[in-house]
Amino acid sequence: IYTLSLHDALPIFDSSSYLKKNKFFKPFPAPYLVSRPSKPYTLILDLDETLVHFQIKSNKGGTLRARPYLFGFLEEMGHYFELVVWTSATEAYANSLIDAIEYEKKYFDYILYREHAIIIGDDFVKDLTRVGRGLDRIIIIDDMPQNFRLQKENGINIKPFFGDDLDDSALYELVPILKHIAEDEYDVRIGLEKYREEIIKRITSNISKHNIY
Repeated sequence: IYTLSLHDALPIFDSSSYLKKNKFFKPFPAPYLVSRPSKPYTLILDLDETLVHFQIKSNKGGTLRARPYLFGFLEEMGHYFELVVWTSATEAYANSLIDAIEYEKKYFDYILYREHAIIIGDDFVKDLTRVGRGLDRIIIIDDMPQNFRLQKENGINIKPFFGDDLDDSALYELVPILKHIAEDEYDVRIGLEKYREEIIKRITSNISKHNIY
């Protein structure tokens, strides 16, 4: 558990209110990742309720709890994937959390923020075609399936982590499946389809692409 002082970073925001006040919101120009990939595959990870849970204690800060097995998961996945955090939160807020996660070791190759999303209705949607990597090489893990609604076949809808389930093992359970997909050089969409039922069984979450929308 980490105690964080966020200063002027706003930890919670209402997307609909934000969009009404910012009618001219424009996403960051694509592609987002212009350098050559460091690994054959790219794993995009949501932040809040996927990797961590932040509990607000005051307007200036709060406590951060890492999801069980987070650091072992990142360590192992870093051998196979370039690791990208993509959050719909502000840069200041996200960086405060990531600084705590990476206090002893750097895990993430890139960080994408709210400005890298596109807007559909009242949602900040993560359009994988804008990343700069082939869709056959990208997997996204997110607790909100609407975030990757445009590329359902690339996504894993993990159950949300709210900080109180210390027996949560979702990240641990995903490790062997993601390793199999990377080692077998699948088009990740074929690999995810092949293991879809196994993923559902392992992490007890309704992640079938046919049930997202």
